[in-house]
Amino acid sequence: MRAADHIPLDPEREEWDVLVIGTGMGGSTAGYELARLGRRVLFLEKGKFLDRGPQPAPTEVRSNEEVRLLTGRWPLPIKGWTSFGDVEFFGPLGCGTGGSTTLYSAQMERFSAVDFHPRSNFPNVRDANLPEEWPLSYEELLPFYRRAEAHFSLCGTPDPLNPDGEGTLREPPPLSERDQVLFDSFTRSGLHPYRSHVGYHAIDNCFECFDLCLKNCKSDAASKCLFPALTTFGARILPECEVQELIADRTRVRAVRARWNGRDILLTAKVVILGLGAFMTPVLLLNSASPDWPDGLANSSGAVGRNLMLHTSDFLVVDQSEERSVLGPRKSLTLNDFYYDRGRKLGTLQSVGMPLLAEFILKYLRYVEEKDPRWWRRRISDHLPRLSEIAARRFRRASLFSTIVEDLPYPENRVLPDPHAPDGRRFQYTYSRDLHERNRHFRKQLVRRLASRHKIRFVNAGKNNINYGHVCGTCRFGDKPGTSVLDKNNRAHDLDNLYVVDASFFPSSGGTNPSLTIAANALRVGAIIHEQLQ
Repeated sequence: MRAADHIPLDPEREEWDVLVIGTGMGGSTAGYELARLGRRVLFLEKGKFLDRGPQPAPTEVRSNEEVRLLTGRWPLPIKGWTSFGDVEFFGPLGCGTGGSTTLYSAQMERFSAVDFHPRSNFPNVRDANLPEEWPLSYEELLPFYRRAEAHFSLCGTPDPLNPDGEGTLREPPPLSERDQVLFDSFTRSGLHPYRSHVGYHAIDNCFECFDLCLKNCKSDAASKCLFPALTTFGARILPECEVQELIADRTRVRAVRARWNGRDILLTAKVVILGLGAFMTPVLLLNSASPDWPDGLANSSGAVGRNLMLHTSDFLVVDQSEERSVLGPRKSLTLNDFYYDRGRKLGTLQSVGMPLLAEFILKYLRYVEEKDPRWWRRRISDHLPRLSEIAARRFRRASLFSTIVEDLPYPENRVLPDPHAPDGRRFQYTYSRDLHERNRHFRKQLVRRLASRHKIRFVNAGKNNINYGHVCGTCRFGDKPGTSVLDKNNRAHDLDNLYVVDASFFPSSGGTNPSLTIAANALRVGAIIHEQLQ
C-alpha cells in the first residue's frame, strides 16, 4: 500500500474527531476501533510508513540511523542509569508504522486474575508503590481479551491453569518432534505446558521473525489495526511527523504542535490519544509544561514518568539426550506453574523462538554486551564470534526458553526529559533486592522441577537480566488523582480530552507479555471515547 493514498491534503484545516499519537499496539488498536465506529481519525507517527518491501541487509542496521528507520527500529540510542552503571545502547524499541510490534515475537498472553490485585501478591514488599487493585477488574477486561485474541488471529491452546471456555484461539500447527518430547516430559513432571498464544500464521517459509515481517504472516499493530483503519475505515496518517508539544489549558488539550515535512504544524481534534510507549509518552507530557501546567501536562500528582517497570528475563537451554527434528513452530511452549510459586509472585516460562544457530547467538550476545556496562563484557567482545560457534555446536539438541519475572513499581524508577541525551530522554532504574531474590527463587525452582529429566543450563542469567522490551508504568491509571495520572477509562484526571493507551497505564507489570493487555484495553477505551463523542 502507498502512504500517499492516506495522507490528508491539508491536515491543519480538517476537523478531526481523534488524533492518535504513536502507532504501536495501543495507539493503532484504539485508533482502529474509533475509525471502525465511524470517527474521523488521524494517526501521527514519528517513524516511516513501512511498506513491507525489500529491506537493507541486517549488517547495516546497527550503525546507520536512516537504515534503522527503514527497518522499523528506534533510530537513536537510549540513555540511562541502572544499579549496574550508566548505559547508552540501542534498545529493542520500534519506530514506524506498528511501533515496537514490528520487532516483537507476536506472543500475546493474558494477565492472570491475580495480577489485578497486586498488593496482595507482595505483602512483604512494603516499599513498592503497589495499589491494592487495578481500577479495572479481570472480569471487566475479559470480553476485550477475547476480542483481541480473535482480532489478532492468535493460535494456541488454553492455559490449563487459566482456562476460558469461551476463548477464540485458533488451532496451532503441530509441534516439532523436539518440542513434542519436551511437552510430554513437562506433563509427566506434573507441570501444565500449553501451546503459546502467538500471532504467526501457517504459510510457507514463515520465519516467525523478530523483525519487520515482509510476508504478512505476523499479527502486529500495523497489519491488524493501522492498515485496516486506513484502507477500510477511512482513517488518515502523517508519517515522519514528530510531535513536539501538547498545548492545553487547565481542562483540555487545545492543539498539538508537530514537525512534519520540514515545517511546524498545529493540529486540533476533539480527543487526543497518546500511544508513544512508556518511555516517550511521559516525556511528551513533561515537555508540554506551561503556566497552567508548570510541572508537566497532566502531572498534578507528580506521577508522570515515575514507577517505571522493566520485566527481567533469564535464558536457559533445555537439552535432550538425542538430536530430534526442529521442523515446526518456534514460539511453541509456555507454562505458568511458577506464576505464583510457594507464596512468591514470579512469572512465566516460554519458548524464545530464536534458533540456536551461531548467527542468532552472536546477534543476541552483541546486544547483551552493549546494554551491560560491566567491564568484563568489553573484555570478551573479540571472542564473541568464536563463543557463538561453540554454543551452537554445544546446544544443537537443545531448546531455548526464557523466564519473564514481574517487576514492581518504585517512584524513584523513572523516565524524564534530557536535552543532552541522544533522543531527548533518559531513565534511571534501581534493581531491587526483592526482584533479585525472586529471580533467584525462580531459577532454583526450574532446576528442581526440570533437572531430573533434562540437562538445564542458564546461559544469560544473573544480576543484570533487565528486559527492556517490556517497558511500562510511567503514567499509571487509578481511582485517586493524587497518586495516579489517569482514571479508570485511561483519561487524564484533570483533562477532558486526553487519553493514554500504551503500557504507560499499567499500575503493576504482571508476569507475562504485555501486548495482549494493551490491545484489549485499547479496544475498551476506544469504545468509551466513541460513546463520549456522541
